[in-house]
Amino acid sequence: MKKWVPFVLAALLMVSLLPASKAEGASTPASSPNYYNLAPQSTYTWSDAPESAYPDPGNKLTDGVIGSTFVLDPAWVGHIRKQAREIEFDLGASKSIASIKVHFLQDWPSSAILFPLTVSIYVSDDKEHWALLSHKATEKLWVDGPPVDQYYTWDGSEDGIAASSTGAEMAYARYVKVVFTMHTRAWSFIDEVEIMGADGKLAGAQTIPPSPYDYQVTGTDTAGINNLTLLYNGHYSNGDGDWTKETIMPHISYVDNQGEPLDWMFDGVLYLGLFSPNGKSFDGSATVQEWNWYLNKTFAAQGDMHQLNEAAKEVGQKLGDPNHKVKVVVMIPDPGEYLTDFGDVDGDGQSENFNAGQVGMEQAMINRKKAVSWWIDQVEARCAQASYSNLELSGLYWLSEQVSTSSIGPEMLESVSGMVHAKNMKLFWIPHFLAYKSYMWQDVGIDAAAFQPNYFFEEMSGDRIEDAAKTAKRYNMGVEIEFDSRLLTEPDVFRQRYIEYLDGGVKYGYMGSPFKAYYQGSGPVLRTAALSQDPDTRILYDWLYQFVKGTYVLNSGSSAALKKSVERFEAAGEFKNHGAARSLTAKLDSVIRSEQKQQTNQAVKHMNDFVEHLHSKQKSGHISGKAYQQLLNTAQCWLSNHQ
Repeated sequence: MKKWVPFVLAALLMVSLLPASKAEGASTPASSPNYYNLAPQSTYTWSDAPESAYPDPGNKLTDGVIGSTFVLDPAWVGHIRKQAREIEFDLGASKSIASIKVHFLQDWPSSAILFPLTVSIYVSDDKEHWALLSHKATEKLWVDGPPVDQYYTWDGSEDGIAASSTGAEMAYARYVKVVFTMHTRAWSFIDEVEIMGADGKLAGAQTIPPSPYDYQVTGTDTAGINNLTLLYNGHYSNGDGDWTKETIMPHISYVDNQGEPLDWMFDGVLYLGLFSPNGKSFDGSATVQEWNWYLNKTFAAQGDMHQLNEAAKEVGQKLGDPNHKVKVVVMIPDPGEYLTDFGDVDGDGQSENFNAGQVGMEQAMINRKKAVSWWIDQVEARCAQASYSNLELSGLYWLSEQVSTSSIGPEMLESVSGMVHAKNMKLFWIPHFLAYKSYMWQDVGIDAAAFQPNYFFEEMSGDRIEDAAKTAKRYNMGVEIEFDSRLLTEPDVFRQRYIEYLDGGVKYGYMGSPFKAYYQGSGPVLRTAALSQDPDTRILYDWLYQFVKGTYVLNSGSSAALKKSVERFEAAGEFKNHGAARSLTAKLDSVIRSEQKQQTNQAVKHMNDFVEHLHSKQKSGHISGKAYQQLLNTAQCWLSNHQ
């Protein structure tokens, strides 16, 4: 889990800990005298060229030569880092497509080669609009050992077609696309792609409508939540998990430098915890004792939920919106698959055993469901008993950040979603970048999902943001924005990464209506930034508010962006009259002209004039509080970087 940074992503490489899964399923389509391999007669293109040490002259994927498990076999084509690779095949004409197989190699750790977590297969008639045939996860998983190969196979007769609602088993299309995900460090080795089918349109072959390729947007499935802030309220030795009204207010409202609310901000709050006081993790090792500890802490008379309610109440009063209710989501801990003594939750005097090796798969599942059902009932009952005046329990959150690699993983999630829906709530999820089978979130009943780029936490190429955005669109998810206290304490590196998340929202379209979650580490990071007297720190909070409101712009600290903000505020009615906005714009025009002439001292003088003029407009009541605060903070940040 990325929330256990910095050792978590490294732990993902400890692939020897992953259990073995079901056997490889490289099946053969139903026999037909008309079927043959269409791939050798096709041409194909790469989204990113293979590495020069393992090149593809243009036909390695279709020459009929199957790579051996010898890593130096010249049949293999190698890729490392960067974004997910896309290979587009042109069959020359529309043909009937019955099955597609893609061949990969793994040799870990000796050669640092891993299977892709996911291979996605599409067809198209125009190379612009693509229909999904299937997402396929690795079946052999990431395991230590000698080299091993694997086929990722879509067989229409067995798998059907994901994008078809008619039960079609064969696609009729000219183009085929294969997309495989990339690890941050490991190589991917691919050699042969087989496209079995026939010329022309056979009986049963269908033209498949394009699949949605877009983010999940705010709506009924997200319980109306557009921007979900994560508040970690588990146990921390320094008290970071103990939230107060004061530390919460900068999340649910946009505050000025003194902490006074000027506008609503995040419209949803997720309470979740990782550890209990005895060190047990809610991601699989905590028992009913620790689960009860978390419930008691969260719903105590002066606990975290009470503090949130008090914050919402005060903000509502100060903003003239006393009936406003903040939407709340509460975690569901992961009932680990290996616990043998969870505790008694159904009053029969027997401790629930989740270990299938001891009680069998079916009984282990029954026991895990009991624990989750008990938890959901507890959350609902405690919320009802407290009767929070300004909160709305809108959903529950599945804490585990991937689908379990065990065979019962999807079934467990289906059961959990059913329990949540029976309470008329929504189930939320935030899978990490390397999550197993994250693409199936809708199939198992999850309502809202935000994909983690994980870019903030380790050194990697900046194109990770774009790759994560594309993956989120491929899986129809939202996106998580990620930062922590290092944003404030180590600005040289982490400030830039933070900005890249915000810029990515503009460049790749996830700012605005797409569903978003916000990981901010533990503790009052936003309050520290909001109340900071350092312009370079305070502006980080303003940019986040602008991002939440959909008004953030690229190069947002520039004088040109400041001028656009004045124009935007005027259009939004934040000025009393046009003259007030026009006079401020004139001051900024002088700044911009001086910058263009490289007259830094003059530009600083004009910006100081802008600030003084802004103060006068605020004193005369010609500008709203939130517009004044944002313009002032941006101007002060500009000055701090030019004086």
